[in-house]
Amino acid sequence: MKKKIHLLLTMLIVVTMLLVGCSSDNDPGDESSTANPSVSNTSDEQNTDQSSEQAASTSDEPDDGSSTTNPSADSTSSEQSTNENPAQTMSISEFENLLAEQPLYVSKTNYVIQDENLKSLYPDMLQAILFNNTTEDIKDAIVAFVAWDSNNLPVKIEGQIDFSGGSYIKKVNYSDINLTGGNTFGEDSGYSLGENCEIATFKAIVISFETFDGDTWDNPYYDAFCTLYEGEKYADDMTVEVEVVDSTFSASENAADSSVEEETSSSMTASELESNLSSQPITIIKTDYVVQDENLKTLYPDMLQAVLQNNTTDDIKNAVVAFVAWDSNNLPVKIEGQFDFGGGSYVKKVNYSDINLAAGDTFGETSGYSLGENCEIKSFKAIVVSYETFDGDTWDNPYYEDFCSLYEGKKLN
Repeated sequence: MKKKIHLLLTMLIVVTMLLVGCSSDNDPGDESSTANPSVSNTSDEQNTDQSSEQAASTSDEPDDGSSTTNPSADSTSSEQSTNENPAQTMSISEFENLLAEQPLYVSKTNYVIQDENLKSLYPDMLQAILFNNTTEDIKDAIVAFVAWDSNNLPVKIEGQIDFSGGSYIKKVNYSDINLTGGNTFGEDSGYSLGENCEIATFKAIVISFETFDGDTWDNPYYDAFCTLYEGEKYADDMTVEVEVVDSTFSASENAADSSVEEETSSSMTASELESNLSSQPITIIKTDYVVQDENLKTLYPDMLQAVLQNNTTDDIKNAVVAFVAWDSNNLPVKIEGQFDFGGGSYVKKVNYSDINLAAGDTFGETSGYSLGENCEIKSFKAIVVSYETFDGDTWDNPYYEDFCSLYEGKKLN
């Protein structure tokens, strides 16, 4: 009996040992699968740390021109490029001194009161005197104004005929100013204000200009001007960040030769044209600038007078005459009539209606084309564009296009 019990115990021990052995064989597999992610994570962390250290070390190192530092070199190059024109903090006076070195700048400003009571007829004006610091003749410009009230608070500038409610920056077209090199413009003009604009102080800047040769210039500091002043309360200690750049103006090569090209765009020279016009069926034998009154020009306007001669055997009923004109600097003038609200034009066509010009006779000695008060004409030319006889026959001048090609909007040489 004891032997049987001992045998059973021995068998139980053997079975138990076998079970324990099988259980221990499965443990390494579980441990291995659990440990793999941890090894992978550690590797990633090491790579990340190494990359961070390398990046930190590279960013601190000076540029040695090696291939491994190309990204750094690009960054350094960009920084050097930026440092070529670093932004400068400027006071108002420093900024205005910078503007005064530009090719066209505002040399002086005035607040003009034309009449204390009749402001609807004679509005107050913002006057900006422009100085042409170039050798070129400037045709058009754009000027911007900003203004403040007596408390140095910004004012929305509203023009005399301005239905938009005004704006803190008011851009004004200075058209057909005929500003020659080294001269000024604006002493006799200004931007007309609405009656309710309570402006105590203001400033102005030239935004852009265009020459008679077609070259243009844009002010690189206009944005800084807006940043400094637009909608801002005025203070003497105001400053602005300005990136100083080259703001000079140079005429293009094409523009420098344009006057010659424009003159030769016609099929003939001016002298050839005058010779051809003198032998036409109707000719202009005389021109005269008539001043009727030195003071009362609204009642007795200056006139452009052209005397026509009928070289035909027909009686002429109607004719059309065209005028071109220039100022004292030989720059073209837009001719504006006494009742001309279109702003004028470089070639002004005028109807000579019911002139009853008999064969061999002349017309025009006692008449002329009435001008607006502000036309500053020094010299002019005229041409007959067409005519109609009492028989209904018509004639068109074959040289009219040549006349326009030679003279329209061109400086007189």
